[in-house]
Amino acid sequence: MGVYLSSEFYICARDIETDRYENVDELKEGNPMSRFKHETYAYGLNKKHKQYKTLYLYCGYNRIAKTSRLEEGGVMYINIDFSTAEAALEWDQCQEQIASVAVDIAWLERTFSQHYVEMNDDDVYRRRYQNYRMSMQK
Repeated sequence: MGVYLSSEFYICARDIETDRYENVDELKEGNPMSRFKHETYAYGLNKKHKQYKTLYLYCGYNRIAKTSRLEEGGVMYINIDFSTAEAALEWDQCQEQIASVAVDIAWLERTFSQHYVEMNDDDVYRRRYQNYRMSMQK
């Protein structure tokens, strides 16, 4: 992963009902961005993290990325906002990883791609995906 001031990475989330931050996972092995990518795919597919409105990747106290769901006109979007353009490029280049398996494999990427399409966005700090299959409603 890029150059960061800490080697402590965490996935945190904000609860829908209480709006409180919760620590979801401490990332001690593997590629933190790859792990975050897997959690984002699971979140977008409603396989995990249904009780959260946002997911975050932190390095120490610095936020690296934020994933959120947004519904506009009955269509679901997944937005990922990055703290740096380098972090966004790292997202583009990495594969996903699951916990305890530090191997880059497309665990949920194919399924995610069957439901979401990446939208063009001029913002180098953002990735936006639109759900083009209405079967993924809440």
